[in-house]
Amino acid sequence: MALETQQELQIKFARRDRALLLVLANLVLTGLLIGHLLTSSGGYRFELDQVGFEAASFLSVFVMFVAATLIKVSLAERRAVLLGLFALQTGNLLDAATGIFFNASPVWWWIGDGLTFTGEVILALVVFQFVRLTNDLANRDPLTGLYNRSYHMRALANLLKTRNNDKESVAVIAIDIDHFKHVNDVHGHAFGDLALQAIASAVNGFQGEVKVISRTGGEEFEVVVDQLDEPAVFALADRIRLVIASIDLGENRQLTASLGIALSHVGEALVSLRQRADAAAYKAKNTGRNRVCVAD
Repeated sequence: MALETQQELQIKFARRDRALLLVLANLVLTGLLIGHLLTSSGGYRFELDQVGFEAASFLSVFVMFVAATLIKVSLAERRAVLLGLFALQTGNLLDAATGIFFNASPVWWWIGDGLTFTGEVILALVVFQFVRLTNDLANRDPLTGLYNRSYHMRALANLLKTRNNDKESVAVIAIDIDHFKHVNDVHGHAFGDLALQAIASAVNGFQGEVKVISRTGGEEFEVVVDQLDEPAVFALADRIRLVIASIDLGENRQLTASLGIALSHVGEALVSLRQRADAAAYKAKNTGRNRVCVAD
């Protein structure tokens, strides 16, 4: 299963020539619409209390459109932002026109309100997507795309609390890649990063069988499972070990991992559970590596 790494939140200036073309396109389309409204009306009036709000909204949205052409935010769909702002701007213009021209058609108001509503919906969806992506970014490891340590600790704490109330156990599988410092020293950190991504992708294949899969340290991963007894957790951990050992990194280069498992006791704290899993992984390293050990 391929595992996508996270996008980064980046804010940068767009190309000026493209920004200028977008603003010119906006002005041309808006100018054509204003021209059509002028030729379709039999004169105009201007009452500030009727059109002031719509006119001010039109101008403010146009300024936002110009800003959106100049600034690119990586996690926000720029085309959707521009489309939503243009729809909102055009809707405000049509609403203002109904208060300016004598022979303004009621259709202008209906279309204006429809475009305003459409623009607001588009922008709301962009904001929702932006919030979702930034929240996901805060919870994910940027290299592997797995959950990061911060999210892992919160998720494990919540699960422990729930299972302690139910008098059920939670299991932590600590995964420590063998000789990873040697891999970085010999093959370079770029290769080490590729290896970590390959391992993360392989371990993520167990997503449907576990609660949480996280990268908790440089070459350290943790898997959290519940509602399994010790033999079942051991069997799962051994399958993970075999999958990692089977990863082909090219030129007959392979990695192995030492795994430690710990099942929670009733009322056991998060720190204690993780320490026991780490100690079991350390024991696996000291007794030959590429194996699974169970915590005391």
